[in-house]
Amino acid sequence: MPQPLPQSISAELADATFQALITAGLAVFAIDLYRRLQQRWLAWWAAAWGLYVLRLGAIILFLRTNNRIWLFGHQVATGWVALAILWAALVFSRDVRWRRGYAALALVPPIWAWIAIGALDQPDAMMLVALPVVILIAGVTLWTGWVFWRHAQRTESRGARFVAIAFALWGLHHLDYTFLRARGAWQPWGYFLDIIFELAVGIGFGLMVLSDFAARLAARTDELRRLSGLMVRQHEAERRRLSRDLHDETAQTMSAVKMEIGMLREGAEPNTIGRLDHVLHLVDGGIRGIRRVMNDLRPALLDDLGLMPAIESLASDVRERGGLVVEVVLPESVPRLAPDAELALFRAAQEALANVVRHAAATRVTMQVRVNPSALQLIIADDGRGLPASGGNDESVAHLGLAGMRERIAALDGKISIAPAKPHGVVVSVELPIG
Repeated sequence: MPQPLPQSISAELADATFQALITAGLAVFAIDLYRRLQQRWLAWWAAAWGLYVLRLGAIILFLRTNNRIWLFGHQVATGWVALAILWAALVFSRDVRWRRGYAALALVPPIWAWIAIGALDQPDAMMLVALPVVILIAGVTLWTGWVFWRHAQRTESRGARFVAIAFALWGLHHLDYTFLRARGAWQPWGYFLDIIFELAVGIGFGLMVLSDFAARLAARTDELRRLSGLMVRQHEAERRRLSRDLHDETAQTMSAVKMEIGMLREGAEPNTIGRLDHVLHLVDGGIRGIRRVMNDLRPALLDDLGLMPAIESLASDVRERGGLVVEVVLPESVPRLAPDAELALFRAAQEALANVVRHAAATRVTMQVRVNPSALQLIIADDGRGLPASGGNDESVAHLGLAGMRERIAALDGKISIAPAKPHGVVVSVELPIG
């Protein structure tokens, strides 16, 4: 019948087992992060945590059997953990590559452990043999903390700073081995502190990954904003080109046709003058249509006189074509915005009024421009039937044709909102920062 273990050994065995489970969880966490991010330093940290589990497994077996072979394994695993932490830190800080010759370093811990086991019967010699190992693992841990601290200074990563502090405290904690833990004075607090430091490192790694994700997301958002702005500028350049081509070619040709018909009319017989007048009327309508398309493509007033006259002209055009009562409320003075900002506001007003004409069944529209200390606000309100049944969500906004306007305004750090008006109708509000 096996003899029960002493109470102190049973307690230490439970503490070591608990730490092994925590460390194994950190190894799995590092493996999962590596699988998701494909960053080599995470794979090496998974290896370091795995070796740490082997180290704790060796000490657990030694506590249960009192066989020195497991103590030898514990010493070997301790050296391998130090080397793995050192290599993981080098990969993280300098992205070094593995070479076959480095594997020879793995022979150093077994040789040193053999010497340490042989010195067990001589306490003074044992202390001298164990001290270099303690200094090695403490130095590696402190240096790793310094690596992450420098990374935190470069990137302003709170997670890296958290990891650096955890490693620094953990490294100082390793130094107490020869004074306290080797004599059993730290039982069970030595295990508990190791667990706390391990968890702190794992949490710090998680914070670093989240911070990296946030930085990548911000960079991707900025890139998408730049691409959106580029697409808008290319779109406007194409509209400008089409407007110029219509003016220089089609409109000029129609004007020349009108002049030729007018000259023919002067010498025509009385019975054909009426038909020529009808043709002239059709040509005039075609010229007006071309000019209207040219104005929709690229309003000349916006380029020549600025945003406010262009809005007045747009309102006048809607009054004539849509049969609506359009009230325009403008401030006495408006700061001149950047060309892209003025164009974005004009396009938003143009699209909103087009929606009112096509969908709202309204009789009255109010366009108002407000100047705030830091922003210019355009408000368009109608008294029509209101928003679709789906409300003001993204789908209904896309149905109203304002999704593109939202992209355009967002690219300029502006805001656009669509909300029901009281008692009925829709209010479209566009706000762009001044300057």
